[in-house]
Amino acid sequence: MRARFDIGPMVRKYSALPPERVKLIRDIADFHLSEVGRGIVIIFATGSGQAVMALQGLTRFLAARDELIDLFVIDMESMTTQEMKQSFGREFYGHGEMQWIRDGNVVAFLEAYGHEAEVLIQKYFKRLLD
Repeated sequence: MRARFDIGPMVRKYSALPPERVKLIRDIADFHLSEVGRGIVIIFATGSGQAVMALQGLTRFLAARDELIDLFVIDMESMTTQEMKQSFGREFYGHGEMQWIRDGNVVAFLEAYGHEAEVLIQKYFKRLLD
């Protein structure tokens, strides 16, 4: 059995969205990619400054928009490498990785939050609305 740290307080502290707009996934078994119509998934690693910056940047962007897009914050510690690959087809490293989901499919992926992230977040967000 894996030890779990509750990411909820940390996510609430750094998110610019109200808690009711953020879906925390503490166990990957509770998340089904195929059930997401339009949404964004961020992989959150509590010990990662990059993940905190990614959460802050993404939620500030979403808070300034009228469109209500589902935001899923998945605890990185809830997945083994095998479960990451099984659920998403890739491995995550705790850099605040983001995936834009439309009709159960990943339409865009941001590997790490960096200086170009804000432009890419806007570009990928438009893919969800088209």
